[in-house]
Amino acid sequence: MATAQNRRIPDPLAQSRGLLAAVLTLHDEAMSLALKPQIQNVVRQWLPLRFDETDESEAEATTVVALMLAGDLELFKPSSSGKTTFDRLAQRRPPDAEFDVAALKSLRNARFLPLRILSRSDAVFTAQNLATGATVSIFDEELPQAVVGSTLVARVCPLSDDLFGLVGVVTPLDDAGLAVALDFVRPGKGLTNDHRCASAVYRHVVRHGGPKIAGLNDFAETDDPAPHGFELNELDAIARLWTDLGDEELPGPSVETVRNVATPGEVLKILFKAAATQQAEMDLARGYRRIADVLMDTLHRRAAVGSGRDLSPLDTIAAAIAHEVATNDYPREAQALFVALRTKLTGAAKPRKNQDDLTRVIERIRALRAKTIDQGCTEEEALAAASKVAELLDRYGLSLSEIDIRTQTCEGVGVDSNRKRVGPLDECLPSIAGFCDCKAWQEKTAADTLRTVFFGLPADVAAAHYLYERVAAAFETETTIFQRSALYIEILGVDRRGATTSFQVGLGHTISTKLAKLRATRDETVLSGSGRELVAVKHAVIDDDLAKLGLAFKSKPIKRHLVQPDSYEAGRVAGQRFQARREIDEPVTPRQKRHADRSA
Repeated sequence: MATAQNRRIPDPLAQSRGLLAAVLTLHDEAMSLALKPQIQNVVRQWLPLRFDETDESEAEATTVVALMLAGDLELFKPSSSGKTTFDRLAQRRPPDAEFDVAALKSLRNARFLPLRILSRSDAVFTAQNLATGATVSIFDEELPQAVVGSTLVARVCPLSDDLFGLVGVVTPLDDAGLAVALDFVRPGKGLTNDHRCASAVYRHVVRHGGPKIAGLNDFAETDDPAPHGFELNELDAIARLWTDLGDEELPGPSVETVRNVATPGEVLKILFKAAATQQAEMDLARGYRRIADVLMDTLHRRAAVGSGRDLSPLDTIAAAIAHEVATNDYPREAQALFVALRTKLTGAAKPRKNQDDLTRVIERIRALRAKTIDQGCTEEEALAAASKVAELLDRYGLSLSEIDIRTQTCEGVGVDSNRKRVGPLDECLPSIAGFCDCKAWQEKTAADTLRTVFFGLPADVAAAHYLYERVAAAFETETTIFQRSALYIEILGVDRRGATTSFQVGLGHTISTKLAKLRATRDETVLSGSGRELVAVKHAVIDDDLAKLGLAFKSKPIKRHLVQPDSYEAGRVAGQRFQARREIDEPVTPRQKRHADRSA
């Protein structure tokens, strides 16, 4: 029998707490749809006419308030069809949970009301609706005790039949501000026009100010949020930090945070904020410009290495800005800033040291690709190609110093597979990347197919790309040979698919093993030549440049296959047919020989 100490008492506010959390989440998500140039125009209309005579800190604080209130007004403004931003959100993102459906309904039913807070009991406040005189119960765990006895306006949304929540900006009012709100109250009808009332009250607060309540709209100076306009987020705090740094170097952790959230949509928001704060002559514009620079640099780097669902992100942003400028009065100052930052990004690249040697090695590898790309490849020839690649890379690597490595800029190449599922070939990627001192990962394209990306120093990436194509060709060639064998022909029906997979698994295991052995042989051969000790330096350079892509990686365990023993063994046998140090000895025309001699 349960005792009083261990009996669980149900929380009567649990459902309301969950619904309010869902409401606030959808409210924040809808903010991205409300970030429109109309907000900027409203702020310009609200700001005092003699704003230039105001103290700079006071002017900045007033602008913050104006941006927040204008954002709230735009978010709840009905269109000519009567729809709000939340209706557009529902069309764009159909709710997938019961709480989401209820939250959208609650947001649609939110009302702008003048309230007098009468009392508090735990997280439930008793308030009087000054438009009707009725008493309402408000659940809010964040509202401070100091609001009791004050008058304010807020968006009130239903959580249950007799309990409401607050969403959006809660704004304290003095007597003059309350008088503005009550002008829209009609006897027996209450508040007749939410939007017009909110607009008039917000304009009054921006121009004339209002009461400050600790914990609500009055914070210590160190906690004063950066002017963000529509929502508090980490980038706004970083904008403040980067503004205060002046010309100092940007701190690594905050740069990493910015890179990790880089998307074309985020660039549009930050450019808008940079333009808005610049027009308000606020120092914070510098911080937003620096954030926009890092965001665009990150997207540019990703596209350069062939990574991302959008391989032309800057073109996408340019087209979006042009559309917004033409149709929604997006600030042209933001467009000009984008053009300036893009010009800096795509300017002439700095020349590398050892450029001639590097170009020569890359051209040799590209020449190998050009000669073999359409000719198919056996497993023996793939490993012979690996030997040739190793020879070229080690010859070049031994001529490099640590300084030369550190002056190189990492590059990347994305190889689309046109496959939607991972296969045995993909299990060779770690071996190929390790053999060529590269990083490798897989990602989904916009068409939902797999793309493999190799990232590292230029010659290593070219080598990994070439070797990957050789291994892929070996899979195709050896699989075709296997499917003509007596073993395969004797297999009936659906078992043939399993036989093919089993064969490729065995082939891939052997290729990976052989590449590992070749890599070990390379290390033993050149270690005494002071070449391989520079691998740690190379990896440090790669890791530094990889961090600038702002990517988040997830590791997946290697898939275990149930294989047909005979087919798997056939794949292993196919993988054993090679000579590790055999050179690529394909027929070479006199013209190719002269070109190769000149490249060497």
